[in-house]
Amino acid sequence: MVDYLADILDQEMPALLIGNGINRYNSSASSSWNELLAVLAEKQGLTLTENDASEMSNTEFFDILDLACPKDDQSKLQEEFCNLMAKWSPADHHTKIVGWAQRHRSPIITVNFDENLSQAVEARFFRRGESFTHYYPWSCYFSDREIGNPRSSFAIWHAHGMMRYKTSIRLGLTHYMGSVQRARSWVYNRKGLRYSAKISENAWPGSDTWLEVLFFCPLVLIGFGFGKDENFLRWLFLERARLHKLRPDWTTKTWFVDVNSTDRQHRRLFLEKLGIEVVTVPQYIDIYENPAWQR
Repeated sequence: MVDYLADILDQEMPALLIGNGINRYNSSASSSWNELLAVLAEKQGLTLTENDASEMSNTEFFDILDLACPKDDQSKLQEEFCNLMAKWSPADHHTKIVGWAQRHRSPIITVNFDENLSQAVEARFFRRGESFTHYYPWSCYFSDREIGNPRSSFAIWHAHGMMRYKTSIRLGLTHYMGSVQRARSWVYNRKGLRYSAKISENAWPGSDTWLEVLFFCPLVLIGFGFGKDENFLRWLFLERARLHKLRPDWTTKTWFVDVNSTDRQHRRLFLEKLGIEVVTVPQYIDIYENPAWQR
């Protein structure tokens, strides 16, 4: 069998975008986001039928839970969600995958809130830039050293927030829309990314954040479902495709790696229209324990 993931890692040295699949594989942290939300709903006394749940995305479900909280305790649910992950710890495959990125100085973007990836290699926490807020710590990262250019440096970036800043956790539709609003100004404002593309410059407000990696690096997506709930990331990849259309010379490849599952086939058209190549493997072991991670 041809090992396409190994070929990509060996030839392209891409950045990685990692989702919660890495925690669910062969790990004690087996819960999916919707299972964690169900625990919070039970604490709130909210019970949904199967039909109720099918009509509501996870992001909308979180916002419904949030509405039931006292108005003076807006971050309570985010904190409780983080508490459910408090005992999670990295497994061997975390160490192998992050170790590969560290050796090759490849960036990692994760949509996870836990610090399993950074703990796997004992990476330290750094904060860069002048625009830091606890709500959007997009210029914060974990690494073995202070970095320069985000594109060519090993760093672990948290796109949806991190446990140490509870208010940064992006779970609800309202949270995602806030992220879109913030990022959109950086892409479209008078000195934003699209303006920089037109005048052939790379200076823009997101250049010292994980957005620089997402827009400019070749990317391999693993453990990331790219489902309908991912409003923010879907919008960003649409903007990435538009940027490549505007500047074909800035185009970099992207691969979505997953098992060959019929329930995910409906995403293929969307991904391919964004210029993302879909790579399927027989089993999850072919992703998380691929020998290529040890090279």
